[in-house]
Amino acid sequence: MSNSNDTEFAGQVVVVTGGAKGIGQAISLAFAQAGAELVIIGRDSDALADTQRQIEALGRKALAVQADITDAQQVAKIPEAINREFGGRVDVIVTAAGTRDHANKPVAQLDLAQFDDVMRGNVHGTLLPIRSVLPLMMARRSGKVVAISGVFGLRGRVNHAGGCASKWALEGLTRVMAIELGPHNINVNAVCPGYVDGPRAAAGIARVAATRGITPEAARAELEDVTALKRLSTAQDIANAVMFLASERARNITGQDLVVDAGWMLS
Repeated sequence: MSNSNDTEFAGQVVVVTGGAKGIGQAISLAFAQAGAELVIIGRDSDALADTQRQIEALGRKALAVQADITDAQQVAKIPEAINREFGGRVDVIVTAAGTRDHANKPVAQLDLAQFDDVMRGNVHGTLLPIRSVLPLMMARRSGKVVAISGVFGLRGRVNHAGGCASKWALEGLTRVMAIELGPHNINVNAVCPGYVDGPRAAAGIARVAATRGITPEAARAELEDVTALKRLSTAQDIANAVMFLASERARNITGQDLVVDAGWMLS
């Protein structure tokens, strides 16, 4: 459950890319619980339909748009659907979709095709959806933009040039948009998760365990131990941070990073 009440976002229209799975789904459901109507974007039609049903079960309207967010032509469907279903209203956009860094090699051995794939997924996949709805926000002189970035946009990591470079790019994009959109009364911020408990973290832990010849339980314990709070974050922790930045409580916060990592950056 989120820590917002069930009317904080009543009447608002919230767009969430990657809104049908993982962190994105947690964000979508949290906004629905707080009264918002949702536009969820993704490629998996089954996941979109399932999340749409969950949102509607909460008594909220949900519009599912199947689209590849790195394809400008497909992204154009987003404002078209919003104009059709919500009269062009967008209060919040959260970009929760992204591409995992699958290169995992030193820069000297980096596969440029894999690097480009990560950059496209994380940078184009953030920029294009935001850009598509900005005219709608600017017309109303109001809006909140929250990009899901990551702690590796603030700190380098060996063998993760694609992931780090793409997240650093999002930090720059966040700041540029904050400056450009401030005069239109639009706030732009980023949430930077650390390790988030879930299937992706479990897969990473399993890979580390296999490489080092230890159990997944031992690998997880080591990961938790390097955080100040001795635990991983949850998808709901990230959703709570997003909802704060999307709320009027954060009306004078823009161009900032909100790190949610249980204190991992302190290690």
